[in-house]
Amino acid sequence: MSYQRPQDPYIHSNASQYDERYQQGYSQSYQQQPYQQGYSGGNASAAGYRDYPDHASGYQGSAYKESQEGLYANQGAGYGQGQQRNAATQAAATYSYAKPKRGVSKWIKFGIPLLLLIIAGAVVGGIFGARAAKNNGSSSGSGSSSGSGSVGSGSSPNVQGAALTAAQQAAKNGGNNMLFYQGTDPYGNPAFVSANVDTSAAAYSGQAHNQSCSDSWSATNSLTNLRPHPRIMTTQAEWDCLPTKIANDAYLTVWNTTIFNNATNWASQPPVKYVFDGPPSNGSGILDVSREVQQRVKAFAYAYKISNNTSFKDRLYLELNTAAGNTATPFGQDGSHWNPVHFLDVAEMTSAFAMAYDWLYNDWSDDQRSMIRTAIVDYGLVPGQNQYATADGWWKLPANGDGNWNCVCNGGLLTGALAIRGDGDSNQTSIADSIINSALTNMRSNCMSGAYDDGTWTETANYWYFGTNAQARALSSLISATGTDQGLMAANPNWYKTSDFHMYVSGPGGLFAYGDNGPNKFATTANQLMLYSKLSGDARPAVYQRDRADASFDPLSMFWYEPTAKGAFWNGLPLDRYFDDKRGSWVSMRSSWTDPSAVYVGVKASNLTGHQTHGDLDAGDFVLDALGTRWAGEYGSGNYLSTGYFSNETQDSDRWTYYRKATDGQNTLVINMQNQNVASCLPDNSYNSTGVAQTGDLSFKPATTDAVSFITDLSSCYSQASGTVRRGIRMLNGRRQVLVQDEIGQSSSITDVKWRVQTNGTVSISSDGKTATLTQSSITDPNAGVVGKVSLGGTKTMKVQILSPSNAVFTATGPPATRIYGQAVYSAPPEDSDQVNTGVTALQIDLDGTQSGAQTLQVLWQPQWDSLSAADQATPKSVPLSQWSLTSHN
Repeated sequence: MSYQRPQDPYIHSNASQYDERYQQGYSQSYQQQPYQQGYSGGNASAAGYRDYPDHASGYQGSAYKESQEGLYANQGAGYGQGQQRNAATQAAATYSYAKPKRGVSKWIKFGIPLLLLIIAGAVVGGIFGARAAKNNGSSSGSGSSSGSGSVGSGSSPNVQGAALTAAQQAAKNGGNNMLFYQGTDPYGNPAFVSANVDTSAAAYSGQAHNQSCSDSWSATNSLTNLRPHPRIMTTQAEWDCLPTKIANDAYLTVWNTTIFNNATNWASQPPVKYVFDGPPSNGSGILDVSREVQQRVKAFAYAYKISNNTSFKDRLYLELNTAAGNTATPFGQDGSHWNPVHFLDVAEMTSAFAMAYDWLYNDWSDDQRSMIRTAIVDYGLVPGQNQYATADGWWKLPANGDGNWNCVCNGGLLTGALAIRGDGDSNQTSIADSIINSALTNMRSNCMSGAYDDGTWTETANYWYFGTNAQARALSSLISATGTDQGLMAANPNWYKTSDFHMYVSGPGGLFAYGDNGPNKFATTANQLMLYSKLSGDARPAVYQRDRADASFDPLSMFWYEPTAKGAFWNGLPLDRYFDDKRGSWVSMRSSWTDPSAVYVGVKASNLTGHQTHGDLDAGDFVLDALGTRWAGEYGSGNYLSTGYFSNETQDSDRWTYYRKATDGQNTLVINMQNQNVASCLPDNSYNSTGVAQTGDLSFKPATTDAVSFITDLSSCYSQASGTVRRGIRMLNGRRQVLVQDEIGQSSSITDVKWRVQTNGTVSISSDGKTATLTQSSITDPNAGVVGKVSLGGTKTMKVQILSPSNAVFTATGPPATRIYGQAVYSAPPEDSDQVNTGVTALQIDLDGTQSGAQTLQVLWQPQWDSLSAADQATPKSVPLSQWSLTSHN
């Protein structure tokens, strides 16, 4: 049975429809006709997370579910070794899911941040990305209670008319920031306006509008003497404040409209059905279903609380009653309602019911409260007790705990227990108390280690969304219910740095989406940046996130965002950052935070294991953006259903037989036609930057002397002596060029070296083989919500030139790009081995490893800007990596 993708949320101004008018002057920071142009209603998601070619047409029994994750624990042996696998690996082997429908799978689909989630079925907007104007005509944006006009076929801006006027008036009323954006590009990056914008450094310096608030509750700091309802993630005082805050804040005004649009639209649809992503015998569960219910619950509850329109409350109760299995619509199978064998499903559903129960506690009848509470206890908390008490809860163990599973499972149970604690009978309260104790204790020890000391997420850039969003919901609930976070944040004093990680891992072409991307994120956003910002006092993450598409549809943004946040996130923000935790070291460098045509490079050089079996064999891997698109990119996930995909992380693991996970599927060096060495790979890195920070100027350009470089010794990853294999990447010429330099020392064990890059560009190689010209005039499926081609507003060109050695030449395989060594593990239908990477070319340079002496391979990436200076066309100096400095190439 096919799982039909949920109706996508309407996202309003943040949603951003890619508009032809923004194509003109694409490299001029979108400074046309501020505000009057309105905002688009595009859609969202990402190239950085998914391999759902059928994403916008319905999940055909599909899709990569988190239950399929064989989380890494103590490096067990692979299949056929006769040794016992860890619990996470066993779970991956047990829960096999229906395969996604075949289709175009370009790295470009994955590289965007994540957020993904919501793609628009209609006008919708979304996290990152946009739907072409011709695809806009639909109904999801109609019916707004706020007076925003819906978008017709071929129209452009979405937030206009009454909604835009209301937002502008709210900003004037409150004396705080106007809206900063006027739409987004195909990848969902905000198109910042240039007028009426406060470009001072971000700070909490605005005017507070809390005169309608009155919180008489005195914090108890007790887990047993909780605040009266509502108490999870928000309070009655905060609900009371909202109308005044909305009337005085531009962002809250458009978000409020967006949420009402979604609630109105979803109210006209039948309740979410219980459908497995695959056959009952091997389905992944109902994670998508749970998250869709959670989306609707938040929207219906919010709309009722703000409008007092009982139709929203009635529709919410129908959704809950259906998901509790109390109606004629079947919900559950095999005696289970919320599928505890894949506990993420239970956790997300419990969180949904908890918000509904708590937020509307004083509005439900006794019978309604009893029904919702009983479902939370019987289908959520009681199965949760079993997870803590038995081996079923493999995710609670330290070996498996530093990832999204632990945060989501503990967080969902904790919010459910806090919501019902003290209500009902003594047995229900006793169960709630046991869950609160278990979840909080386990979360402190495990979930809180999910962010490294530098803020990098332990898994991948895209799994960051699941883990941190679930943690934020739990954190927010503890604070509002008890008055304190109960020591949660103290368990990792560096947790707040994960906001920086998210900001720096996102480029103009989407996420630096190394490794797996995970399942759909219907109810997950990056709005936790707003909460972390408010708690830490650092306004920058909040003003960064408020302009992103996923900020607009989530009711939690109405509570987590503090309207006194003012200024520009980019003012004073360094262009470069080295995330140096050896467990997952990588570097981010760019030419601008606000120019959509900016150059961005992300480089990863770290160990290859310990990332919850979501990583690739990718030391030395990089992505490169310029001219508004990505030129060297990532594939993201392989097929989660493939045999042994999550088996383990040993050298002979089946996982590394798949092209997208193997070294030849990355943008790095392949030596002797073999994968990198899993056990020994620990790169030695060196980073150097002038430390330039962007000013408040949207059109900021780095000086020609602003330099950044990253050098990594990759020798250990190829079982070579230190210093034998080194890679350096630096920006040149005012960050208008990128040089990739590899030095291969003489080694009797190196017989073959291949330089590999996966590109979505059309490749043309010069007659002498020295120059590869890459062109793109459109991008295919830039995010989960955009299916088909989206114009880039003209042909964009990147020239890639071999500077040395003199005998090196480019060759190209594909499209579709394919493996160059090994053979994929056979997977019987309906599973795939390697997906066909249609439209992707593997650009390659071959070096003869048998030559005497060291070899230096220098490759220059030169975006073909509208106007090229003499410096752009000059050959840069040839400098050995040992002599690179901040001035070595001046």
